[in-house]
Amino acid sequence: MTGRERVLSALKRIETSRVPIGEIGGGYTDVIIQAVLGDEYDHGADAYFLNHKNMRDLLGADIVGARVSGPPVEMVGIHEDWGTETFKNFWGATHTQPPDATVQLVNPIAHSPEELASWRLPDVSEFDSSQIMRWKDTTDYFVLATLNAGFDLGYELLGFERFMMWTIQARDTMKQYYEKLIDANLSLALMSAEAGADAILIADDLAFNTGTFVDPNYLRSDYFPILKDMVTEIKKRDLPVFFHSDGDVRTVIPDLIDCGIDVLQSCDPNANMDIPKLKAEYGQDLAFMGNIDVDLVANGNVDEVERTTRNLILDARTDGGFILSTSNVVASYCQPENLKAMYAVAHKELK
Repeated sequence: MTGRERVLSALKRIETSRVPIGEIGGGYTDVIIQAVLGDEYDHGADAYFLNHKNMRDLLGADIVGARVSGPPVEMVGIHEDWGTETFKNFWGATHTQPPDATVQLVNPIAHSPEELASWRLPDVSEFDSSQIMRWKDTTDYFVLATLNAGFDLGYELLGFERFMMWTIQARDTMKQYYEKLIDANLSLALMSAEAGADAILIADDLAFNTGTFVDPNYLRSDYFPILKDMVTEIKKRDLPVFFHSDGDVRTVIPDLIDCGIDVLQSCDPNANMDIPKLKAEYGQDLAFMGNIDVDLVANGNVDEVERTTRNLILDARTDGGFILSTSNVVASYCQPENLKAMYAVAHKELK
């Protein structure tokens, strides 16, 4: 059975000889790939494809995450405090990468609701889908095309505090903003489908570990109807739709099901997102992916990772509807031996 067949079986609620396993997006940072591949790490012109393929082959992964690619970021200066390069992304926001920190917003796409109302989407027609096509045509992986919607990307382009204030102060403007972002990402989704993607993953963080960023009723009135239109259009292409959100989204799982989401990814145990419990309540309508804590892969030991992975598989595998992964992606600070142990358990857990 190929990786593609194994994942599709899980989505049809068919239990296979082992659970499918893989990661979303790029899946593994380059630091981890180098550590795992060692001397087999490629430095040539085709390094990205070869290294990611060899990494998945070595681990026995079933999934590859890929994106349609846009124009490269534009370097626009040097940050006066950190001395790091600042770069403008496709959407028009400027960011920088400080030393030992996550990417930081330097200049948002708008400084007021009035500016945001006049903001215009850039043209996505020249995005390149050849990477998706290559994975589909030359491998047996389940090709999971990753893109965004309007919420997570929305605050990345404005800054979290500004975004949250405007959900209260400028609701109509924010709804128009969601529509713009979702319209662009829907175009990318359809481009991904045309290139041969097996499914679409919408990456759209909605929550803290203690609940959604905003009142669920706000999402129901102002956001989910727009998201539902996006999902409906994607599913006209007969593609399943995965949804990634960190945090505790239990209060809005029925809403995600109503939107047409097929698979919920992340399911971080630190956010009370326990897949066996979620399957018992929602498994008829929703499949689940994730549930291995990234911090466990980073700070645990091999025995702990093996025990946690084995217990999760035994509790969640019945009747399919489960894909094993970390609760996000395999970060640079994760331990290679723990990662290999997690995947090895998945391959040992036979019927």
